[in-house]
Amino acid sequence: MLAPASTRSTGSVRPGMFARIGDAARRAAPDWLEAVAGSLLWALLMGAAAWLSFLFDGWRDLDRVMFAAAFFAAGGLIAFAPAIWLGRFLSRGRADAGFAATFLALAVITISVTAALVSQQYRLYYAQWHDQTFTVRWFFQFAFTTAGAIYQFLVLGLRAYIPIAFVALIAASWWNAGRVR
Repeated sequence: MLAPASTRSTGSVRPGMFARIGDAARRAAPDWLEAVAGSLLWALLMGAAAWLSFLFDGWRDLDRVMFAAAFFAAGGLIAFAPAIWLGRFLSRGRADAGFAATFLALAVITISVTAALVSQQYRLYYAQWHDQTFTVRWFFQFAFTTAGAIYQFLVLGLRAYIPIAFVALIAASWWNAGRVR
């Protein structure tokens, strides 16, 4: 019987695909200090970007500004650690790929989490006019209200990230590219 291809030339068994992926996933994980401090800083930057954007757009009610900016901060808080992990995991140890992967992961996950949070607040407001919970009509109302809220966030809410969050995104991607293992 022939030996597997990996043992014919070297005599050692190469770990399986799942073991290699697991090892890469463990190496990509940020340590707890990076995750906590980075998440807090990213949340502060996302909240500040939204807060300043809303004030410059002419919002006068500070309670509403703070309420809306809190969603951006919460989205940043939740999104940072998984995005940094994904950026490192997808980079496969290359700094140039680490920048690109982190840039995309951090942007997409931050926007997605923030849109999901905003959509649930939006849905919560409209729930008073929805059908009884867990009926077929309620599922349609839930799905379309959530989809409408996400669309509205993408159309109206994304501009709150520009320019401060964009600059922070470049800085965070550059920082993470230097930490790729």
